[in-house]
Amino acid sequence: MKNRVIRNFLIFVFFWILIIMGQNIFQHKAIFSNFPWEILLIFLLSLILVVTNLSQRAAFGIYFVVFFIFMLLTGGYYNWTSLIIFALMSVFMSVITYFIGIQFRKGEHLKNDNLS
Repeated sequence: MKNRVIRNFLIFVFFWILIIMGQNIFQHKAIFSNFPWEILLIFLLSLILVVTNLSQRAAFGIYFVVFFIFMLLTGGYYNWTSLIIFALMSVFMSVITYFIGIQFRKGEHLKNDNLS
């Protein structure tokens, strides 16, 4: 893999998954409990900026909707304040995902510059 940024992030995700699985085995839990689904979601959504040519507004819209639905499914809905907290967390996660996607895109440009 020639894009170092994506390669390094995949190494980080791999070791994080190994640590979580090791903790789950050590604590006699199921292997996939406490699994870092958010990190995998951030990685996959960040790759959207590399493979597509979306505007910033479209990317934020997609990220916000996906993270908001993810928060609704995993966070537990109690009342209207839960929706506000889910929206704030979705904005925060969207900003992080967009930043990582920009770093992936910069890694693509660095790779192309080294070839010429």
